[in-house]
Amino acid sequence: MKRASEQTVYFTGFMASGKSRIGRAVADRLQRPFVDTDALIAERAGKTISEIFTNDGEAVFRKMERDVLAEIAANETPRIVALGGGALTQAPILEFIHRSGILVRLWATPEVLSERIGRKATRPLMAGLAPEERLKKVKEMLEEREHYYRHADFSVESSNDFSEDHVIERVVALLKFWDARAINVETNSGDRYPIFIGKNLVSNMSSLLEGLRLNPSHSFLICTDTTIAKAQAPLLNTLKMQAGQCPIFKFRAGETNKNLNSLNQLYTYMLRRHFTRKSCLLQFSGGVVGDMAGFGAATYQRGIPFIQIPTTLLSMVDSSVGGKVAVNHPEGKNMIGAFYQPHAVLCDLETLSTLPFQEYLAGLAEVVKYGIIYDEPFFCFMEKNVEKIKNRDLETVSGLIHRSCEIKAEVVGIDEKETGLRAILNYGHTFGHAIEKLHNYEFSHGMGVSLGMRVAGRLSTLTHRWTETEEIRQNALLDALGFPKTCAVDAEAAWEAMGIDKKVEKDKRVYILPTKIGKVEKATAVNESLVREAWASIQPGDHL
Repeated sequence: MKRASEQTVYFTGFMASGKSRIGRAVADRLQRPFVDTDALIAERAGKTISEIFTNDGEAVFRKMERDVLAEIAANETPRIVALGGGALTQAPILEFIHRSGILVRLWATPEVLSERIGRKATRPLMAGLAPEERLKKVKEMLEEREHYYRHADFSVESSNDFSEDHVIERVVALLKFWDARAINVETNSGDRYPIFIGKNLVSNMSSLLEGLRLNPSHSFLICTDTTIAKAQAPLLNTLKMQAGQCPIFKFRAGETNKNLNSLNQLYTYMLRRHFTRKSCLLQFSGGVVGDMAGFGAATYQRGIPFIQIPTTLLSMVDSSVGGKVAVNHPEGKNMIGAFYQPHAVLCDLETLSTLPFQEYLAGLAEVVKYGIIYDEPFFCFMEKNVEKIKNRDLETVSGLIHRSCEIKAEVVGIDEKETGLRAILNYGHTFGHAIEKLHNYEFSHGMGVSLGMRVAGRLSTLTHRWTETEEIRQNALLDALGFPKTCAVDAEAAWEAMGIDKKVEKDKRVYILPTKIGKVEKATAVNESLVREAWASIQPGDHL
């Protein structure tokens, strides 16, 4: 994805929200060509917009609008474009915009918009209306179009309380912040949210909150854990300041505390402090808190917004993306949860500077997984850059995060709720979760997955899905990066632990097994004796 500074910027909003005026000023500021689509249509038709509506009808106008936007989107030169008030009601136009640029919404209250519209008699949809009628129609049309405006990447208020210079400054500042947007996650249920990757993003968090219209109408609560609160104290304080000196809730750290009791403490904290449905959770920690805070957001008063700010490599490339949120139960990992997408994911690379190597390594397990299940060239890249990866070369690590998130976003976009393709993301997890449970979560999730991939790779060899050469290649990369090779596991206990995994379907055990580097498949009819034999591959003294 191109940076915001390299893309065409489209201004949307209701009539009289200031799209042409602000858009032209931003174009001057950024030294880019400016296009007002309504003015361009009128020029080409040789008629005013009112005349087109009156003489030719709205359908003719909308076709002209589509043609103009298709032409603009196909042009490689980044420009500033002011859209007509109803442009987003046309699905093809939304596709043009999302493919070619960034969408900015200007907004003001219905009262402000109605008063501005009344200054001129050139709005065909508002012609001849008395002030009271006009305000009523403005409110009705805003309500009708709100779900279209939600497609905007960010929003800026352009009310009469702010000067034009102030609005311009906010737009430019937000465009700068959006330069860090690496990916948009788009699910098949219609959710769409950005993933930002870069340094010092938390220091400008207020811009993100403003752009997502989560400030100041929302009250914020930061969720973290006791370990991160100490290790990331300066950045945590910065986040608190950026969110209006909001309070901080601290979970007890560790996978063993990822349960309903801990979650109930969060609910109690929020209820006693009168957090409402207009509240927003800012998750600032690793995957454990991310899962708990996300599930808390999904269920508190039937759902409130939340933003993922992962502080570990593992949570950046895995749990923060995709909307799977949950807590553990004594009978199994992540057994109680939901699918609930965040409003945004903010990967501030600054948080990785204090990350212990073992936690960094745990994140790399998920990165390796993406190469095996989806992208052989990505796997090759890791093979060739082992030393840079181990030394945490910033450019290399940023690239690993970007591609990992990109792969997960592609998969989640097709299969949000794990009814098909998304199951491939579970490679190594069925075995890894069993290892975690049998060792009372002394193994981190990433280490469990790394060992789980070794077992799954061996099972794939035993079932002739891929070659032993490919299994060795997978394990060689895991070895080179420093992952453990062995783990004492009782095969009978492991078989029982896997029997209550979430991925069991109609009493059939489900395994994700590779057919080659870069491709996996779902398998159900796998002989128990082969599974037990695969477990032997990581027993001390018996491994590739």
